[in-house]
Amino acid sequence: MWFLMALLLLLLILRMPVAFSIAISSLVYLLISTDLRLVAVAQRISAGADSFLLLAVPFFVFAGELMNAGGITRRLVRFANALVGNVRGGLSYVVIVVNMVMAGVSGAAIADASAVGSVMIPSMKRNGYRPGFAAAVNAAAATIGPVIPPSVGLIIYASLANVSVGKLFLAGAVPGLIMGLYMMIVCYLVARRHDLPRGEPVHWRELWDSFRGAFWALLMPIIILGGIVGGVVTPTEAGVIAVVYGMLVGKLVYGEIGWGDIPYLMAKAAKSSALILFIIACSDLFGWLLTLEGAPAQLLATFSSISDQPWVFMLIILAMLLILGCVMEGASLMIILTPILLPVLARYQIDLIHFGVVFQLAIMIGLLTPPIGMLLYVVTGVGDVSMQETLKELWPFLIALVIALLLIAFFPAITLWLPGIWVEQG
Repeated sequence: MWFLMALLLLLLILRMPVAFSIAISSLVYLLISTDLRLVAVAQRISAGADSFLLLAVPFFVFAGELMNAGGITRRLVRFANALVGNVRGGLSYVVIVVNMVMAGVSGAAIADASAVGSVMIPSMKRNGYRPGFAAAVNAAAATIGPVIPPSVGLIIYASLANVSVGKLFLAGAVPGLIMGLYMMIVCYLVARRHDLPRGEPVHWRELWDSFRGAFWALLMPIIILGGIVGGVVTPTEAGVIAVVYGMLVGKLVYGEIGWGDIPYLMAKAAKSSALILFIIACSDLFGWLLTLEGAPAQLLATFSSISDQPWVFMLIILAMLLILGCVMEGASLMIILTPILLPVLARYQIDLIHFGVVFQLAIMIGLLTPPIGMLLYVVTGVGDVSMQETLKELWPFLIALVIALLLIAFFPAITLWLPGIWVEQG
């Protein structure tokens, strides 16, 4: 088992693509340490992507591309600016509010960081904000996207843990709001300390006009989440509805998507989806080998020898996830570890819905930490800001997110409250 893990880490350190690192390390381990036939590789990789629930992934990715290309970001920025832009440091609050709303449109951190950052970072720099702070707040706020529903990451977890997507989506709503609140507190403290610029007062007519412009974007998450939670549609059907809705809004309502744009957006979404599904497929082989070698039983024995207390286990797991998040891509981490951790979670009687949200939030923090830190590379690229400046301004947001993670991890009622209400009403 340790040879397999060490080989994977070595390939990742050598900057080999994640999917190939997983597949090659699994293949080498299978040839050297087992007597299994090579046909097992093809069988497990095929089985890894053979899930009806995973059909929702490309649809939600495509819907996000349509909404981002259809003028949604600019209209949401205008609406958020009318709401909170007139206070001191107002543009930093605008970034957080826009990302919270965008979370209900795309649910992808990288896409949100690119779409919002390309608009807001130049605007913040023109208005006197420090470039590092502008990049840092955009990177941190993008972590909200995959926690607030709909979320591709939560769909992947649901397929691995065999839990309800609707419950997971509901469970992520309150934690996402808490993340946004904690980051707003950071923005407030930074604004007071550094005397950040104050926006111009907004007339009520501008607030109304900006709301009307953003109305169709604000309606999308209600339609998607309402359909899934209400049992009207499956997650895959909701993804199809999101695609049709995004196309209609972008083409007919806003008029910013032409027929010639759709093939390009489809190709872009197909590329992103293929990457995600290929990682999932290869990770299934890796996880199967770990299970075959008794990794879940060894892990359970290790944790049981340390403590019988669930909070101790949770603390160790969180530390492990934050460390691994520095060197591994989040989706791969979730796909590899979830099957291994399921028996341990059952042993400590930790709710799988609750843990799924905690897992997703821990992965998002990993997107902010070098050397992987994909969100850092995105915002520094689109905003033309140095990595050193961004990291210098990022630490207060990291502290806020870690505090939010600990709060959500050790108070399960935060995540389970809304799913509990849904079950009672159902």
